[in-house]
Amino acid sequence: MPHTESSTISKELRLARFATCAMFFINGGAVATWASRIPTIQEHLTLSSGQLGVVLLSMAIGALLAMSIAGALASSIGSRPIIVWAMVFSCFALVFPAFAPNMWFLALSVVALGLFLGSMDVAMNAHAVAVERAYGQPIMSFFHALFSVGGIVFASFGAAMAAMRIDPTVHFCISAVVLLITGMISKRWLLPASADATGAKVGASLHLESLRQLTGSSVLLAAGVIMFCCFLVEGAMGDWSGVFLHQTLKTDPGFAALGYASFSATMCIGRLTGDAVNKAMGARNIVTFGSLIAIAGLTLVVAPLNPYMAVAGFALVGIGVANIVPIAFSCAGNAPNTQPGLAIASVSLMGYFGLLAGPPIVGFAAEALTLRVALCLLAVLAVTMICMAGRVSDSASEKLAKS
Repeated sequence: MPHTESSTISKELRLARFATCAMFFINGGAVATWASRIPTIQEHLTLSSGQLGVVLLSMAIGALLAMSIAGALASSIGSRPIIVWAMVFSCFALVFPAFAPNMWFLALSVVALGLFLGSMDVAMNAHAVAVERAYGQPIMSFFHALFSVGGIVFASFGAAMAAMRIDPTVHFCISAVVLLITGMISKRWLLPASADATGAKVGASLHLESLRQLTGSSVLLAAGVIMFCCFLVEGAMGDWSGVFLHQTLKTDPGFAALGYASFSATMCIGRLTGDAVNKAMGARNIVTFGSLIAIAGLTLVVAPLNPYMAVAGFALVGIGVANIVPIAFSCAGNAPNTQPGLAIASVSLMGYFGLLAGPPIVGFAAEALTLRVALCLLAVLAVTMICMAGRVSDSASEKLAKS
């Protein structure tokens, strides 16, 4: 029988859930802090769209270099120590982009930021899986909701800092200190490393097994493609919504930061209700209808109307994609004939490649075409998710219902 909130869940497990939520909050807050001031930093350093694309690509490279190693280490020694150290270094690394005197220093700074945030992201998702299994009921959407809460809080704080013309150096230092204190208080309640440590030797064989599982399962491959497309859209919203509002629609920096804030807010609301919606509609319907809502939102963003409609469009995109990623995680963890840990690591790598490599791709497209046209191309990714929805399995929710 499934666990219930009132009876069989221990205080330690509740605290572990709280601590894991805090780590998602910290990661979302760090991402939002950087994203909310990209227009200001771009303007200060006089970066073109192509140059900003290079900077964002640097962040993607740092994260992708770290993710595979962090995932293997988390599997071997447990996710807890990886989360803690990656959280600490992420907070320190967050400060440096604000002090960048030129594009190349900025690129090196965001390589470090991407490396530590990427490591933390993989480890905290692995930890969330361990907590969810201990609970015996679907709570993955709730963890991801806390990432969105972090985005809301720190994107809104970034909007306020930008509106008051507070320099990013001051803004980023304040955010880093708050996030670090939050992490140091919460880390004590994470599950012990033994909760998900396998003791497996870290080496090439682990990565080869992940690749074999990914290519050998149609369900797992579909989940990976959906993760890639959805995370690419999310990354584009984070890094380009403010630039689009500021440069294309000629809004002030404070208003421009509301694009990501509205996206994060509706994504948070969607994820807070996501587990219940999953039970009512099923995974396939959520992916299909969520993608259609995202297409409607992108239409409002790029239509030549006004900035308020664009902000509403970003909000619709947030609603549409809110629960697609948690569903992909659950689908991967329950794919037939696969090892759940390696399956989740495989689709995570595809997803986070989309999240981190997508924004620079949008930048290069904006340089060649326009940013408006580049954002239009994101609708193609939503259509791809609709095509993959037929392969998404509802087995995750069915297994939890029977557990």
